[in-house]
Amino acid sequence: MKRITCALFCFFLATAAYAETVKIGAVQPLSGKISVYGEGFQRAINLAVEEVNAAGGIKGKNLEVVYEDNLSTAQGTVSALQKLISIEKLPVIIGPAASSNFLAACPIAQREKTIFIGSESAASDISQCGSYVFRVFPSDMLQGIGVAELAEELGYKEVALTYINNDWGVGLAEVFKQKFNGKIIEEFAHDEGKADYRSELMRLKRKKPVAVVNLTYIKEGGTLLKQAYEMKFTPKWLMGSAAKSPKLVELAGKTAEGIIGTYPTFSKEGDRYEHYKTAFAAKYPEKKLPIFGEYNYDMVHLLAKALNNAEAINADAVRAALMESSKGFVGITGDKTFDENGDVGATYGRWTVKDGKIVEY
Repeated sequence: MKRITCALFCFFLATAAYAETVKIGAVQPLSGKISVYGEGFQRAINLAVEEVNAAGGIKGKNLEVVYEDNLSTAQGTVSALQKLISIEKLPVIIGPAASSNFLAACPIAQREKTIFIGSESAASDISQCGSYVFRVFPSDMLQGIGVAELAEELGYKEVALTYINNDWGVGLAEVFKQKFNGKIIEEFAHDEGKADYRSELMRLKRKKPVAVVNLTYIKEGGTLLKQAYEMKFTPKWLMGSAAKSPKLVELAGKTAEGIIGTYPTFSKEGDRYEHYKTAFAAKYPEKKLPIFGEYNYDMVHLLAKALNNAEAINADAVRAALMESSKGFVGITGDKTFDENGDVGATYGRWTVKDGKIVEY
């Protein structure tokens, strides 16, 4: 009898403890080749969760994020998502960095009727994932137009084009090609995660381009810039939002000086951004503000609003609340009102590297 009583009591305590939190999932690249993104995203997410809980949480309960590492791969993303759905049974899951990884998993989330929300995956195909899929980061369709306009406004009638060989890079390059009114004298995709891009750079160098549009990631971008400089290949480099990071400057050193890129822009003058910057520095005094961290921060606060407004904590109720709660929701990164595809709008700014620092162009 004592054993039965103890078992029942322990079960009650465990159930009560579980009931004190509202759990959501997060699939993030915490190891592997793009962990440089995932580690920063996790910090921004945790900061926002801390603020949500300090403000009363979700219907009086603490918000908790259950993280799964996707190992920076599509297969790892699918496995992590399936675990969070089938074992953890979570109705809301934050999606990973890298559009290829996000796209590998979004059909599963849609099929299982699980909210899948991203804060940095930009491929235009994500708009077609389905009604349970959202993102607070703008589509490549907008960024591709921005890069084409940048090249034209700088007066380049001919450019070479290289892009990282995944859904994000290919999709962004396709939009650029559609919108650029000049001539592309060379074009190819480069693979992720390589330590040596000299053969690819030689291919570009032979064409003697004045400008190269390089749609790539942080580590790959740093390697390409450094090796190009070593080869005495010094075109004007035009880049996208995924390369806009102090880490790229750290990796490339002086060879990053003068590059120009585009990025979805938002005001860094207001109280919202100042609060985020101050709060992040207080929580992580040894860490720099992560690229796209603001989008992760906004995403959690928007999710918290929807969870608090939802009639119940299930995917259908949260989905309806997300659509309604997003209307007029203005975060650090601007208006997060979702359209019928779960997408948001944006305006694009320009950045450059000057004296070793990323500044507005």
